[in-house]
Amino acid sequence: MKSFVLISALSATAMLGMAVATPAAAQATVTGAPKGTAPVTVEGYGPSSVIVCNAAGYCWHSMERYDYPPDASVEIHPYGWQWDNGANYAWREHPGRGYWQGDEWRVF
Repeated sequence: MKSFVLISALSATAMLGMAVATPAAAQATVTGAPKGTAPVTVEGYGPSSVIVCNAAGYCWHSMERYDYPPDASVEIHPYGWQWDNGANYAWREHPGRGYWQGDEWRVF
């Protein structure tokens, strides 16, 4: 019960901070994860929260719905979206406003 209280007391910023502190290699791709799950769950997502995926199959959570540049080649899905079994997607979280292009996070 104490761990539940501790987890619920952490803010979205603290949870995101833990994700940033996780080595990039550990965040890079998650294979074998249950359908539609992410390595880190962040509380505080509101009605404008979305899941964004690029053409390479990397997906990340965004707390805001941004207008991405045309060359970003991303698909925007509702926050509860899940990919189908066997689909070629992987979670790759990153804080801030931007998008994955290949292995590079581009801020815009």
